[in-house]
Amino acid sequence: MAGTPTRCGYCGRQTVTRAGHCPSCGQRKTAPKTMDPPEPPSTWRAIRAQVTAAAVTLLVIIAAIVIGSQVLLFLAILVLCAIAVLFVVANGMP
Repeated sequence: MAGTPTRCGYCGRQTVTRAGHCPSCGQRKTAPKTMDPPEPPSTWRAIRAQVTAAAVTLLVIIAAIVIGSQVLLFLAILVLCAIAVLFVVANGMP
């Protein structure tokens, strides 16, 4: 039974590999790569951006309290609430 023709990475021809080499150009042909699915990200990696945004928002809230800006404080609290809603929606928490 003849082998399956594969594309040579050097000459580009579809040839049947013989002894690990392309019969047209003589270069070594490597086995085709398998298409394994990537590993799922860790829990920490999945929520790292949300935790960072929440930490920055808390710093803005502290700065708004120190400065005495009610508008900045109000906006920072709104952003913090939006982050919490996005976290709940993204993670499917009831």
